[in-house]
Amino acid sequence: MAFSEKLKKEIETYCTNHLPPDSWYENEFSFILDIELKKRIIAEFKAIRFAYKLYEGIEASDENLMFEVRNQILAYASIYEAVIENVLNTYYSNTDEFNSLIHHTIPIKISIPQNKQNILQDTLSHDGKVIVPFYYARKEKEKPQIRFDDKCRTAEKLGLIHDFFDADGKEVDLTSEIIEIYSYRNGIHIIAEKRKGINYELELSRKAYRRMRPFIDQLKERLASDGKI
Repeated sequence: MAFSEKLKKEIETYCTNHLPPDSWYENEFSFILDIELKKRIIAEFKAIRFAYKLYEGIEASDENLMFEVRNQILAYASIYEAVIENVLNTYYSNTDEFNSLIHHTIPIKISIPQNKQNILQDTLSHDGKVIVPFYYARKEKEKPQIRFDDKCRTAEKLGLIHDFFDADGKEVDLTSEIIEIYSYRNGIHIIAEKRKGINYELELSRKAYRRMRPFIDQLKERLASDGKI
C-alpha cells in the first residue's frame, strides 16, 4: 500500500530540500558533449543524492544501511567510469597516451606447410614442446580489454586527474582512490559477515561522494587549460 499523498510530499520535500537545482547539474557536467550520456549521468547523480537523503531520513541501519552503501558505491563508480571514458574518447583520442591505451602488442601465429613445421620442430625441439612460428604485431584492443585502471592512469598521464591535499592537509592519491572505488564495486559481497567489512564499505561510499568534487574540478581545469572547453 502506497504512502498517503501528504506523507509522500513530506518525504520528497525532505529528500530534495538540500539538493541543487537542475541548472547546477547541467553546469557541472557541461563538458560531456554526448547529450544522452550527460542526461544519464545527471539522472544517476540525482538519484544517488535522493536515495542518500531518504536512507539518512529513516536512519537506516544493518542490512538497509548496507544496501544503501553498496548502491552508492555502484552508482558513483559508474559515473567515474562514464566520465573518464567519455573525456578520453572526446578530447584526447589523438594523443600518444590514448593510442597506447587502446593498443597492445601481441604474438600472431604463422601457418606454414607441415614439412617445414617438421623441420622447425626437429631443429628447435625443446623439452618435447611444440614449436610454432609467430611474429609480434601492434593491434587495437577489443573494448572489454581496456581496463578501467588503465583508463585512470592514462587520464593521470594527461594531467586530467592528480594528487591533491584535502581540508586536513592530507595528500590524496585521487587516481588510486577512484580505482579502488571501482574495483570494490566489482567485488561487492552479497553478505557482510564482519562489522569491519561494513565499516569499510561505509567509509568507501563516503569517499566515492567526496572525491567527485575534486574529480570534476580537476577535469574541467585541465580541459580549459588545454583549450578543449
